[in-house]
Amino acid sequence: MRVRQAERVSADEGEQDLGALYLRYGDTMHKVAASVLREAGLSSQAADAVQDTMLSIIASPPSNVRNWEAFLVRAVKRKALDRIKSAHNRHTSNAPIDPTADVADGVDVAEDVSADLDLKQRAAVAWDSLSVLDDRDRRVVWDVVALQRPGIEVAREHSLSPGRISQIVDRALGELRHEMERREGSNEQRQ
Repeated sequence: MRVRQAERVSADEGEQDLGALYLRYGDTMHKVAASVLREAGLSSQAADAVQDTMLSIIASPPSNVRNWEAFLVRAVKRKALDRIKSAHNRHTSNAPIDPTADVADGVDVAEDVSADLDLKQRAAVAWDSLSVLDDRDRRVVWDVVALQRPGIEVAREHSLSPGRISQIVDRALGELRHEMERREGSNEQRQ
């Protein structure tokens, strides 16, 4: 009962001091925004989503908020999702395309296409090579290398030390490199 009364008091005080709420929950809001935006490749916009959220709340303060942390997390998540939708709409708009806009003098389109195909082939080989790793090592490498998550977070999730995570990543990347070279070598021999 005392906890609920304390939450109500702090909620009432929070309505009067949004700056204190930001100081208290700003890091949490930033983490939520970054996690939502990360999947869309927009994690650099997390601070902007937090700022938009706070400005929106300042412009139109809510009333009767029982749990400010939950309210702010939900609000920043919505702002982050709005940013993703906005970015998607900008990239898929029906604006007329100027065929000369991105063409520079002396650019060899054939080389660009060839380089893109080579990159896609190497990505396919890398994907196929992941089968040499066990499930845990594959998840660790994906989290640390592809998602660029801090090793300490990944270590906590797997009940390992950060040093052990580094060892797993180093060993797994070596195995992947070796397997990719083997597969690429066998592909070249077939051609």
